[in-house]
Amino acid sequence: LEGGDVLPIGQGTVLIGMSERTQGSMIEQIADALFTQGSAERVIACVMTRDRAHMHLDTVFTLLDRDKVTIFPKVVNQIRPISLRPGKKAGDFDVRAEKDLLTAVADALHLKHLTMIETGGDQYQMEREQWDDANNTLALEPGVIVSYERNTHTIAKMRQAGIEVISIPGF
Repeated sequence: LEGGDVLPIGQGTVLIGMSERTQGSMIEQIADALFTQGSAERVIACVMTRDRAHMHLDTVFTLLDRDKVTIFPKVVNQIRPISLRPGKKAGDFDVRAEKDLLTAVADALHLKHLTMIETGGDQYQMEREQWDDANNTLALEPGVIVSYERNTHTIAKMRQAGIEVISIPGF
């Protein structure tokens, strides 16, 4: 299990990226523990592609506010989400394939609309800022995030969307 693959998003839902370091069996174990403790009602396993465009879920998708997310669409649009909910017996799951990640997140958060802030700039700048972790932000509270100052295009788009960005140096 890799910490960057685990994103609690609220409303009793946790996203867990299934990446090179987070296996499906670990997602099932965590889901079972969360359901048993009453800590979550739904876990969305985010089956990710195996490529060099990302490392973990938080490098391509992060919740910035209650209804705003930052995404790297090239990867996020290929994520295959699978919702797990408690089954009828302990250790069992109600498993459902979802249409796409953004629809599943909006549903989990009871939202009609989810504002997506894509990695900024032209194609070259998007790729560079993706490499520089533009989407790997830290939410301090809804609408207030910390981000690396080097991702100027993505930060500008976040600020345009009403997000307060505290930029920090980091390389």
